[in-house]
Amino acid sequence: SLVASAFAVSGATAITHPIDVVKVRLQISQGDNARADSFSMRRFLRFWPMLYRQEGYKTFFSGVGAATARASTYGAARIGLSEPLQLACGSKTLGALAAGVAATCVGNPFEVLKVRLQSCPEEANLGEIRALVTMVRREGVLVLARGFHWAASRSALLTASQIVPYDACKTGLKVHFGLADGVKLHCIASLAAGVVTTTVTAPVDVIKTRVMSSHSGQPTAILQMLKVEGPFVLFKGWLANYVRLGPQTLFIFIFYEQAR
Repeated sequence: SLVASAFAVSGATAITHPIDVVKVRLQISQGDNARADSFSMRRFLRFWPMLYRQEGYKTFFSGVGAATARASTYGAARIGLSEPLQLACGSKTLGALAAGVAATCVGNPFEVLKVRLQSCPEEANLGEIRALVTMVRREGVLVLARGFHWAASRSALLTASQIVPYDACKTGLKVHFGLADGVKLHCIASLAAGVVTTTVTAPVDVIKTRVMSSHSGQPTAILQMLKVEGPFVLFKGWLANYVRLGPQTLFIFIFYEQAR
């Protein structure tokens, strides 16, 4: 189960990584139109050529090595431990939450590096190993634990809101619509789970990204952020995140169903 999970999440991560870069850039943007950064298709589509013109195509692959390393550890634990922990806890939701928190323990250093490389072109230009060494040298080894509580919260919510709705949707489609177990059923259930996941995790994901991309290590002032940018700041990058999580959830569960 763990091997199948690692394969599934790593494959999905590599395919959707450029979208993740755009999502991170939207989340850390300081503009005054948080609603557009959250839900505007026009803003999302225009962001790609703008980023390309400013930084070139390589920026869309910033941190892809760290993302894949994170996927093969964090992703394997998050998906692979979910079923055993659900059985141990006697609850699908509690088991999924526990798996998400456990996964963050192994994946957080890679997550910090990934976000820093995605958000800062200067660091990405150093290369991943050199950027990691420089980051630790300047800010101390504890930088690798930065934003852990936000990452753990997001991971727990992500796992619960991905796995539980996926299972519920799959069961409902079988029972009420007579869909046979197969790729069609897995696709529909995955895309539906992606909507739930994106919405539930959005506020924590924005805060996590801002904390991890910070060089100061200072806590993010959430109330100040809301005051300056409005409530939609907590949903910045929602559309980009769904465009990423929808296919990613689809790829994860299709790879996982075929590999296990």
